[in-house]
Amino acid sequence: MHKVSRLLLAAWLMVAPCLPVRGEIKLPPDIMTYATEGINGVYSLDYPTAQKNIQRVFAQEPDHPFAHFGNAMIAWSRYEYEFETSDDSQRKVFEDILDNSISGIKRWLKTHPDDPNGYMGLGALYGLRALFSMRTRRWITAYFSGRLAIKNLERSLALDPTYYDAFFGLGIYQYFTGTLPSVIKILAKVVAIRGNPDEGVRQLNIAREKATFTSDSAKLILIEVQNVRGGKYYDPQKSLEFIRQLHAKYPSNPLMHYVEIICLYETGQYKEVSSLANYFLEQIGHNPYYKDIYIARAYTALGTVQMAQGNFEQARDVFEKGREALHGQEVSRWGLWNELRLGQVYDVLGQRDKAVAQYKYVLSFKDKWGFDDLAKSLIKKPYKAPTQGDVGPLPPQI
Repeated sequence: MHKVSRLLLAAWLMVAPCLPVRGEIKLPPDIMTYATEGINGVYSLDYPTAQKNIQRVFAQEPDHPFAHFGNAMIAWSRYEYEFETSDDSQRKVFEDILDNSISGIKRWLKTHPDDPNGYMGLGALYGLRALFSMRTRRWITAYFSGRLAIKNLERSLALDPTYYDAFFGLGIYQYFTGTLPSVIKILAKVVAIRGNPDEGVRQLNIAREKATFTSDSAKLILIEVQNVRGGKYYDPQKSLEFIRQLHAKYPSNPLMHYVEIICLYETGQYKEVSSLANYFLEQIGHNPYYKDIYIARAYTALGTVQMAQGNFEQARDVFEKGREALHGQEVSRWGLWNELRLGQVYDVLGQRDKAVAQYKYVLSFKDKWGFDDLAKSLIKKPYKAPTQGDVGPLPPQI
């Protein structure tokens, strides 16, 4: 199954509600100010500020693509990061707002049929729906939503060839659909999916270099591409360069902090991983943007980097400490990944009964995050310490 990573999803988040004003549509300056403040709130995970400013856009320009797109991005960001995709009620809120936002932009386009901003916003929202559908394994919905995304992005670019932000979505489609057929066999049997990864990377670099509002998003996607082990574009050192630029630009966003940890891990800088992950953990409870729900992420980094160095007893201690720290929290994707990792550590240490208990614990939950196949395979065959310390990438492996 194809893995849709958090970097990919985060990048769709970064397609700002503050899209560039093009064509004949003229807006009051304060609309742009509100939209800019709104996206700054999303970048910082400051949802009250983001929502307040997006509502101001709605008040002055009902159905404008900026407002609808911003509203959907806030809902997505909250579901994805504030609730770590673990709250089904928040998922429903997001899905409803996404549907309403798409309908709203369509209404706008009926009266503004030549506005490239509308097609850009609509294409981005269909892209978000496609990615969300992929994650929930609704392959047919994902495919047709993806096609609608591309259709609208191409229309936006046709209306304004200098609308370089459109290359961001087009590049995502070309690259990721170019890798899908070999891994999503169900979808490949139903529809012909053809993408060109080389063209996708080229388009993403155009967006990185020239786009007005998706340049940073393109960097996030390129980090994803450059971190694929064994891939043609594997270049984790460049990924580290990109994320350090973004972390410096958005220092209050803990997710930029965490992606830097991932890139340090991928470049083998394990001492730095431990240092930055400990700092990340220390910020929780002291920095308002570092939420308790991020505790699991911190322990994932601290435990996995010990595994990578062959320190399985230390890794066990870290994951067990993480389990204690997470006691009383609603089970999350990262928290359950830590439980599975702990089982792998028990296996390496010869504690097979404890390992099997961990895998069965993972299986006791609804498979919202795609861990069941791995847990079942580990029940059948114990995990063994890999040669040369390669325990795999740091994020959850789905």
